Formats: sequence, C-alpha cells, structure tokens
Amino acid sequence: MPWAVSNSSPLIGLSRVGRLEVLPALYDPVWIPPAVQREVVSAGQSRAGSPEVAAAIAAGWLQVVEPSDAALLARLRIDLDPGESEAIALALTTRPDVLVIDENKGRKIAADYGLVITGTVGLLTKAAQEGIIDTLQADLNRLRSAGFRISDRLYQQALRASNPDTN
Repeated sequence: MPWAVSNSSPLIGLSRVGRLEVLPALYDPVWIPPAVQREVVSAGQSRAGSPEVAAAIAAGWLQVVEPSDAALLARLRIDLDPGESEAIALALTTRPDVLVIDENKGRKIAADYGLVITGTVGLLTKAAQEGIIDTLQADLNRLRSAGFRISDRLYQQALRASNPDTN
C-alpha cells in the first residue's frame, strides 16, 4: 500500500468533516513530523482535529517521525511555518508516495523539490473514486461551511474527477 507524510491542515480538515479515516484507508503508514503533532494535538487542544489526531497516533496508523536533515529543515524554515517545514523535510528525506499539504506556498516549494503532493480535497476525491466514501459533494460543502477555502474551480474539478461517467 502507498504511504504518506501529512501536514496539519489536511488532518484538521478531514477531522472537521468526520473523514480522518480516509487517510489510513488510502495510505499505510501515514507519518507526521513532531511540529504537526504539536500544532494539532498540543497547541490545538479543544479545536477540530486534536482528539481525532491524538486517537490516530494512539491507534498506531498515524506515526510521529522526526525529520533527519537539520540543514534542509533550517532552509525550509526561512519561508515556511514549522509544520510545513518539517513535513516537507521529512518527505524529502524519506520519499513517501505522497505529501499531503494544503497551503499554496508549501505546495509550491514541495513541487519545486519534485515531491508528489495532494491536499484535503484530493484525498476526499481519491476516496470517492475508490468507493471509500460516497458523499464527496456533501463533504466538500461541510468543509466550505467550516471555513476551509475551496475555489469553485477545484470544487467542480473534484466532483468531475470523482464521477468520470458524467464527463
């Protein structure tokens, strides 16, 4: 099964719509760096994602792994927040099948390094394509209602991709 490294935003977004289980259904294992754990679980206590991510770590399918390249991490921290920096550094040194990240700046930097990337909408779309979920439009609407920004173009693209028979 393919495996992934994730940043904070997808964990929070999936938790907000009750779909964190999509990650282990698509990827095994899923790694997060310590900064992501701190951001979501420790600093994020009482916010969306905190109890779900803590439970996923306790269950063992979400694993906290320290990035090993300190020099790379220092370079990334110039332009990115700690979670994004550590997630990209971890992905660059371990080469997972995919880096799960939503923020545009982080996505651009990850792509510049040649990483395969997806985001929350991409995960939900893939889960719909694989029959893991059958409520993509409802999930996207709930994400939007929770304040998660999804452009109309991406929204429509996801719906088309999840149901290729209507194209």
